[in-house]
Amino acid sequence: MADEPRPDRPALDIHFPPALASLRPRLDALLDDFDPFAVEETGQGTRRVWFFSPGARDAAARAIQQALGRDGAQAVPRNLPDDGWAERSQAELAAIRVGGIVVAPPWDPPARDAPALVVEIVPSTGFGTGHHASTRLCLTLMQRMHKELAATPRVIDLGTGSGVLAIAAVRLGARAATGVERDPDALRNARENVERNRVAGAIDLLEADFTLPSPQTTSIGTASVVTANLTGSLFAAQAPAVLQHVAPGGLLVASGFTDGEEAGVRAALRAAGAVVARGIEDHWVGLAFRRSTAVGPR
Repeated sequence: MADEPRPDRPALDIHFPPALASLRPRLDALLDDFDPFAVEETGQGTRRVWFFSPGARDAAARAIQQALGRDGAQAVPRNLPDDGWAERSQAELAAIRVGGIVVAPPWDPPARDAPALVVEIVPSTGFGTGHHASTRLCLTLMQRMHKELAATPRVIDLGTGSGVLAIAAVRLGARAATGVERDPDALRNARENVERNRVAGAIDLLEADFTLPSPQTTSIGTASVVTANLTGSLFAAQAPAVLQHVAPGGLLVASGFTDGEEAGVRAALRAAGAVVARGIEDHWVGLAFRRSTAVGPR
């Protein structure tokens, strides 16, 4: 029996002037707010972005026009046959090294004699294969803070996606981690990755939207190390929801925003305390905050 045809997928064909190098990270940061599941580079200054829903696609098109239209960016909505491009592109991903950590898909394991901590990730809808600068920045900052990770009883990873940061935290010495994710598809991917890395006994995965009050959110609690690879707009709108999980004196490792958004993120997270480490890659920024031991209204 022949396979049934795949349904059409909502997509955006995006065009932007390739001469404006600063436009690309701004576009990436904006798109992150609308949960695309795949990005296909179709030429110089052009890309096709696939979305889970027409509503998210149309909202992204409006945001691009409003924020980047004056710079020459254009977004054309499409409904296109799903020919399996996203799955094929994921299957082409290779292992990537970030300091002493290698993030690898099952089909590209590192050499047995490679001196590295290995985190095996099956690429899926869960964000976090190591191929985005914001994930690498978090992993770099976590390695700089490895002594605190090794001393903490638990790490909380907000918006865990593929689970890569929670798994890396345990690999770096944390006794336990809790990954929080609102997307059930991403959570299924995280569970698979946790099992693959044989850390199921150390990692709890919780389906919850930490920005909304609920019994699940209340149960997250606090930790002395919190990782959050989110977006600039989410940090700006939901800073208190993030900070409520960082224990007094604890560390917040944050990324997912560009250098153009950094000032706004710092302002939103001012209650997190002092910035103790910073990284930047391709206009993406990662920050580690040390929260004050005296936490209260500011």
